[in-house]
Amino acid sequence: MAQEHTEHLQRVLRGLVAGSDPIRLLDEALRGAVQASHGRQGLLVGLVDGVSTPLASTGAVPRVVVDAAEGAIASDRLARRTERDGKRGAVAECLRVGDRVVGALAVGGDATNLDPVHLPLFAHCASLALARRPSTAASSVTDFLDALAGVASDLDGASVLVRVFDAAERLFGATAGFCAVFDGSAVRIPHYRGLDREGLRDASRHPEFKALLTSPGLRVDPPTHPAVAMLSNGVDTAVGLPLYADGRRLGHLVLMLGEAPDAALRAMLTSFSTHVALALRSAQLYRRVGDKEEQLTSVVHCMANPVIVVDEAERFVLINGAAAELFSLAAAFELGQPVAGKLGHPVLEELLSEHNHGRTTEVVIGEVEPRVYKASARPVMSSGGRILGRVLVLDDITKERETDQVKSDFVAVIGHELRTPLTVMKGYLRTLVHRGETLDPQVRELALKAIESNADRLQRMIEDVLFVSAVESGRSHLHLDDVDFGALVDAAVQDRVKVKRPRKDLTLSIDTAKIQQVLHHLVDNALKYSDGEVQVEVQDRGDEIEVAVIDRGPGIFSGDVPRLFERFFQLDGASTRAHGGTGIGLYVCRRLVEGHGGKIWCESRLGVGSRFAFTLPRWREVETPEVTIDAPAADSTTIEVTT
Repeated sequence: MAQEHTEHLQRVLRGLVAGSDPIRLLDEALRGAVQASHGRQGLLVGLVDGVSTPLASTGAVPRVVVDAAEGAIASDRLARRTERDGKRGAVAECLRVGDRVVGALAVGGDATNLDPVHLPLFAHCASLALARRPSTAASSVTDFLDALAGVASDLDGASVLVRVFDAAERLFGATAGFCAVFDGSAVRIPHYRGLDREGLRDASRHPEFKALLTSPGLRVDPPTHPAVAMLSNGVDTAVGLPLYADGRRLGHLVLMLGEAPDAALRAMLTSFSTHVALALRSAQLYRRVGDKEEQLTSVVHCMANPVIVVDEAERFVLINGAAAELFSLAAAFELGQPVAGKLGHPVLEELLSEHNHGRTTEVVIGEVEPRVYKASARPVMSSGGRILGRVLVLDDITKERETDQVKSDFVAVIGHELRTPLTVMKGYLRTLVHRGETLDPQVRELALKAIESNADRLQRMIEDVLFVSAVESGRSHLHLDDVDFGALVDAAVQDRVKVKRPRKDLTLSIDTAKIQQVLHHLVDNALKYSDGEVQVEVQDRGDEIEVAVIDRGPGIFSGDVPRLFERFFQLDGASTRAHGGTGIGLYVCRRLVEGHGGKIWCESRLGVGSRFAFTLPRWREVETPEVTIDAPAADSTTIEVTT
């Protein structure tokens, strides 16, 4: 840098040390910048309440210089602007006090000759002079009240601290400072301005730093104080203000001022600290209320049950996702709106009305797939007993009601089916006991065969019930052996039953007793519901064997076919009622076949007959064969609460 350029810098620096008028030093820095950058015009602007205000200039400046200054402030870095003809241009560097942009220094001239390389040096000197401007204490009570209103106008803690330092700069000319917040024995500095982060960290480690935060009242420390010197390079006075609210100390506010405050300014600073403490206290309370509300909202939204909360005027306050889906509500648009007519269910809306003081009822919701819900409504009470609103919780009990119905039907069916063979057996046994010796041998033999047949029927029925219980509890296992499947099927031959199968080796790895049970159920059903011949067909399909039981009975309605293998399902009709049945035989067949790795199905036509078929794998590698259960997963709710 040329000697004539360094002279301007030296005069500014000497003036800063000597405490010269900052306005004169700003002019000196501006002239030096114009000369060093080979410019013709210069402009120095400062930010006052966020508005660019000229502080010094070399005279009238073209628009391109103003644009460059505004560009530097907006981008927080060196800015360059050129007019359309490319002849005149301008360069500008922003002015900083600590980490804040407080203005800009702009130089204009011939676009091809401007050299901004030395501009940052003069901008830094101008920033130092700008920081040394005297305090601009509020000139009226109105200014003071306006500044305090700005501090209290926000309830966000971070925003409150930003407004605090804006007000401190406006009222007291504070160039820098920090706010320490006390949390038990810990001290945290959530906000600082005009200070270097590392410098503040180093100062906080100094033994004298603690004294800045422990004074019970207003404390003034000169620039020579060791910790203050580290914060302000020995040029500012530190004013410490304790922050008390509701008798509790919230923290400490430290402001860096150009000079020590007089008595009047001390009184204003003390009053200012009181209002700052109240604003911080309000922000803390607001945050806690917001945290609690967010926790409650998170818990409610994580619930699988539909939940709706209304206020005392029966307007929506909260609708969780399950409720929004169930009632087709858009929660974002419904909050604050009346609940009347929105749920489409008068009983539920009545539960949320002001006349309800808490009750529970069952409702059915849905037209396509109706579901049963237990609806519980309770008032939301304040600590003083005032009703603030009501909460409605719906618990889906559809499966419970279906299970109850199935159990009821099962008990009724089993009771009836058990009674039938027992009645027959008791009748024949009574006859044999009282008249056994006098009965004709053929009649006696007929009675004994009837007793045996009904005992077998009763045994099969009990085995089916026990198997269903074992399947539902996951305790049903298969015991596999290599079996001649052809011989097993041949054993099913009886009156009206014909077997058609390949005459070759049909060895399979199966549980013989279980597959015999399947065949017996299918053949017995075919004989029961048809009068003609029943045919058992076996087909070798390579990797699997297909077995079909075919009858020429009345057939089955196509709508009932998909449900034939469900637990406790029974067909309607006089024929079904006449032959009885528990509704678990085909369900047992399905589970046994699936346990072997096969599948079972039915093909039927009304007036033609039915074909029940199942497959068994030809080759099967099984380590621990077991019938698995497709049990529904247990409901779980994961609740995550963030504070």
